[in-house]
Amino acid sequence: MISARLEKLKYIAEEMQIVFYLTTFLNDQFITRTLARHILIRAENFIEHARGLRRPLIDARCNIRNFHKTKENYASAFDEYFKLARHRLGAHVQDFDFGKRIEIWNDIEIVKVGWFVEGAQEIYRGLASISLPGYIEYTEPPELADQAILEILSQYQRAIGSRNWVEMATDSLAITRNNTSAILNTTPVHERAGQLALIRRWIAIQNDLLDKFTTYRRISRILKARIITDIVSFCDCLVTRPTPICALQNMDGLDKLIVASGESSSAIDDFVAATNFHGELQALRCIRDKIGAHVEISETDALSDLLTELDNYDLREGLDFYERVNAAFAKTCRGIFFLRVYAADGQRLYGVSSSRVSAVEYADTNDAFPSAPPMPPPINDGTAYWTNLRRWLDGDDAQKGDARQFFWYAFAGSQVTESIYEIERFSSGQSIMKHEFRKAHQFLSSTLSDGLSDNDFQGVVELILSCRSGWPYPLSEVLIRYGREAPINRQWLICYALGEIGSAPHAAAREFLQSCTHSPLWLIRLEAVLAEFKTFVKTEGCFRINHKGETKDCYDVLVDSMLAPMSRPERLICLLAFASLLSGPSFEAFVLPFQSHYSRLQINIEVECSHFLKDDDNKSKESKLKKLIQTHDYVGVCLLLALDYDDQDPLRAALLDSCCNGSVVTANHDQATRHLAMSFLLKKDYCTALDIVQGIASRNPELVEIQILTAEILGDTPGAKEEALYKIKSIRRAYRLTHDFEMRLNAIEKEIGRRG
Repeated sequence: MISARLEKLKYIAEEMQIVFYLTTFLNDQFITRTLARHILIRAENFIEHARGLRRPLIDARCNIRNFHKTKENYASAFDEYFKLARHRLGAHVQDFDFGKRIEIWNDIEIVKVGWFVEGAQEIYRGLASISLPGYIEYTEPPELADQAILEILSQYQRAIGSRNWVEMATDSLAITRNNTSAILNTTPVHERAGQLALIRRWIAIQNDLLDKFTTYRRISRILKARIITDIVSFCDCLVTRPTPICALQNMDGLDKLIVASGESSSAIDDFVAATNFHGELQALRCIRDKIGAHVEISETDALSDLLTELDNYDLREGLDFYERVNAAFAKTCRGIFFLRVYAADGQRLYGVSSSRVSAVEYADTNDAFPSAPPMPPPINDGTAYWTNLRRWLDGDDAQKGDARQFFWYAFAGSQVTESIYEIERFSSGQSIMKHEFRKAHQFLSSTLSDGLSDNDFQGVVELILSCRSGWPYPLSEVLIRYGREAPINRQWLICYALGEIGSAPHAAAREFLQSCTHSPLWLIRLEAVLAEFKTFVKTEGCFRINHKGETKDCYDVLVDSMLAPMSRPERLICLLAFASLLSGPSFEAFVLPFQSHYSRLQINIEVECSHFLKDDDNKSKESKLKKLIQTHDYVGVCLLLALDYDDQDPLRAALLDSCCNGSVVTANHDQATRHLAMSFLLKKDYCTALDIVQGIASRNPELVEIQILTAEILGDTPGAKEEALYKIKSIRRAYRLTHDFEMRLNAIEKEIGRRG
């Protein structure tokens, strides 16, 4: 009994020292405190086990006066400094005063934490004088002398130190971090959402570190235990836990608080009903209770058994479960107006300067100085242009964001190299507008003409489109100047970009698009027509809205002139594309004046489709067609028509291509998105289809059918056998399956087995 308790005390003291060591080599105050929470948890565990040792020592007639006094002083100090933090920010995440939460979080600092780490070692070492059976002398963990660990921490610190931007932060400790745009969570439902956002950050940090320390068993165990504990806290904050009212853990989850605020918690309720939520959570809670938030107090549970249970738990399964629960939280936030801001937590805010106010230090080094104001970007430096272009083309998301911000400033304020005058003529006169072509525009223009690869060319176009809302005219001019000499296979992308930018009046853009409408390639002709249509909708729509319905140009005249030279199949695809634009998310600010035109367009589409639809006697396809049109799902219309034709038919290819390249815009709902995935699947582009379906699945974690569709696509994807089988296993573990769903999974397994 005594030896088992001693073993656990030594284990706890060692974990505390290892975590303390990790925190001393990280400078990010939020990350160090996130890790230091484990010290608070283990300090409380140490007190429990030290107190549990008292009676066996008395029974063994040991002199424990000094041991008892020291441990109780230690316990009293813990109650004073860290008991509240341990219970409400460590082992659990619970409610308390906003200001008090900030205070106890900032109180987690190196001197206080270090005292408890050293105190645990002192208490354990003090037992050496009693000559207890099973006592092993305390030595520093070998991790503290491993230089490779320092190098990992150094690389990690450099990576997080490069993040100098401002982000949207909605968690309940956002105000304690540098460079955050924080919000206050002052109502119960907002406070709970803020707690969920906070736990989500903790899990992300710990999982990132776990990836870097996979070869270090004891560090991995610490991080694994923390992740499991935080996943349980996340679930308890989301779904109300059935506990007695008098229990310390009793609190309302987000689901109950949403209902109390007058909204529906169906996104959470449906998820819980469709999945094995409680079973998977209980598996995590068992580990949390034994070795995560506690170290099992019972002497019958040996430390080796507890560690084996922790090691044997497949954390990948736990993280898969967490991803589904987190998706249910995200869906809830997107569906409730006053919670939508929590779906934006962590997003970068561009055009906002970093804070010069420092967060409260974890380790007070007394060498912190106020940061200098940010230097203006070198927007006239050619080398900086190339550096940032490579960041945009080859970098990660953070580097792309920095590069986009640099070019945004350069497009706005770099040196003017040319002035372009545009004349717009009216019935009563004309207007002359001056546009400035700057050094940054000239750089992109020369870069496009400098033999870029197709991938880099597409990347430059994407950069232009990311900045289109600021300076449409000169950015369009960059594309037009290159477009006149561009290879024909790139002209469709230039036409697409010109339509998305919508620069008007712009004579050069109009002339370029008009020339492309005579291209021998249908794809280029279609994109040129669509670009003209997009530009018209933006400019005419804005004019009509600002002039209370007064018209400047005639919609019917423009559309009729576009459709006149087209064949019937081409006209059908063009009508579908027009309708998808007028009902799509990108043009909703401009389309109100065109509602009557859109209604007539829907009727015309139904008539045109009747010439190509191969229906049965029951007219079932006609009924489907009507429903697709009513839901503005024109990708679905293309798919319905394409399925009537074989692989060699040019109409089938044109319909699918128009969906996959975005000419026919996907409506902003999951039905249309799924039809887009099916279009890629028919073209045997399994990877893109899989990405799209996985997006739907992550947004709708309660929909078993979509999860199974993901497995079916994986089963068809070459080289994805193991991933498909794991997905099937995950679905069976996570969801309550009907007989039909189980048969679909069996069919996937059978097909995979047949192919070997």
